[in-house]
Amino acid sequence: MSNKSVMSKVLLILAMVLATTACSTQNSNTSSSGTSSSTSNAKSGNNRTVTLDMMVFQHPSWPYKEDWAIYKYYEEKLGIKFKVTAPPSDYDTALNLAFAGDTPDIMIVSNLTQANTYGGSGALLNFFDHLDKLPNYSKFLEDHPEVKSAILSADGKNYYLPHYGLEQTNRRSWTYRDDIFKKHNLKAPTTWDEMYQVAKELKKLYPDSYPIAIYDNLTGLTNTAAGFGTWFGAYVDYEKDEWRYGPIEDSFKEMLRYLNLFYKEGLIPPDFMAMKRDQFNDLLAQDKAFIANDYMIMDEVPVIIQRTNDFSLDYMTPPIGGDHGKPHNAYDGLLNRGMAVAANTDNLDEVLKYVDFLYSPEGSELATYGKEGETYYVKDGNRRFNDEFVSFGMIRTSTGIATYGSHLVVDMNAYAYMSSDKFNEAMVEIKNGHEAPLQPRLAYTKEENDTLTFKNAEINKYRDEQIAKFILGQSDFSTWDQYVSEIKKLGLAEVMKVHEDAYRRAQSFLNN
Repeated sequence: MSNKSVMSKVLLILAMVLATTACSTQNSNTSSSGTSSSTSNAKSGNNRTVTLDMMVFQHPSWPYKEDWAIYKYYEEKLGIKFKVTAPPSDYDTALNLAFAGDTPDIMIVSNLTQANTYGGSGALLNFFDHLDKLPNYSKFLEDHPEVKSAILSADGKNYYLPHYGLEQTNRRSWTYRDDIFKKHNLKAPTTWDEMYQVAKELKKLYPDSYPIAIYDNLTGLTNTAAGFGTWFGAYVDYEKDEWRYGPIEDSFKEMLRYLNLFYKEGLIPPDFMAMKRDQFNDLLAQDKAFIANDYMIMDEVPVIIQRTNDFSLDYMTPPIGGDHGKPHNAYDGLLNRGMAVAANTDNLDEVLKYVDFLYSPEGSELATYGKEGETYYVKDGNRRFNDEFVSFGMIRTSTGIATYGSHLVVDMNAYAYMSSDKFNEAMVEIKNGHEAPLQPRLAYTKEENDTLTFKNAEINKYRDEQIAKFILGQSDFSTWDQYVSEIKKLGLAEVMKVHEDAYRRAQSFLNN
């Protein structure tokens, strides 16, 4: 990409920085001819190889390596090489700066809002204008309407390519120390009343313990609320086809009553809101916590805390809370980060060829397994990764498989044999009835974003302060109606209307 008018790009960046959550109504530039030169190199003739510039977010556990095999496989298959930029930190700032200089052909964007902001300003490609060259992506969207509803802009365009499959690793659930429960002939609780009773019993057996481990401020309430049939924020009640606000519902109040009771009796850590993951792991390692609410940590934690012999976690069906609760975990699905393409790329055909390939069955297979003889082998009809790859993380670190930039669809079933039977059985159980309905991911207009930015900031600040006080016993539940009234005064109705309008609008795009 060439340096266009420096001033125009500086203005663009300023607009991006200032409008961090806004979506411009300006039409996107979807020209396929390209308006700038490229840093890419091309070879003439039938064996033409094109180098595409790509900026990727890199996870600290599997930082980008230039010699990752996965990109060699794409070059062999598609004749496309990549010049990858992987900022070591502050990815969003690096991406903003990229638009002031040499904009990459392909980039990872942090979320749908960011993609729609850039796209609405004309900086990103609207993929819906190029579906004739994206047959596999079109088929993918037809097969996954729930995904299509989550990748639209407020005006029904598409600047964001979703990742699919890897979100399975983001599931949160309840787990428990089945070795401790067996030792003391205890049963895993199925309701919050039973959870209270078993936590009290564990407290007697281990007086220094906090039997239920929750941590990291109020983040654990998202998963907990699902068991009470509500949500930690605005959500769609699909049965009633209406938007609701969980934190003012009676079922949410019931959840806070339990947490307050657990806090008063020392059944949850007194500093759970300030507690971080290392402290959370220490509680588990020292037999001071026996029920946990976190990511699916059953296989991970024993390795981290180096207790692989006498330590055993198992999946716990989400306990039902209150009269309207369900055995549900919360799950909103899909990764936040997606892939985007510069609107004025000089290599449009090659870029579309690459991203469409990643949505094809062949592309998904290559992105998932790599190449036979190099990353995996076949034994008794089953594919197995080379023996040195003992975990999914090691595959990513060593080969680049399933890292940002190298995939859009991966089949997580390929890695299941590396996990314990307990973990795999738990994943099946979660997906077969222990998960709240997928909540929509919506795109908002600039005016709607302004409303959400200002109103939500006030509402969330007040809500979180009051919720913490209810749990810690600093506010009496007799003041609940006053709390609800104040939330409404802060503009809840306006916020809910924004969600409702955006939801109905997205539905209309899907039905057209």
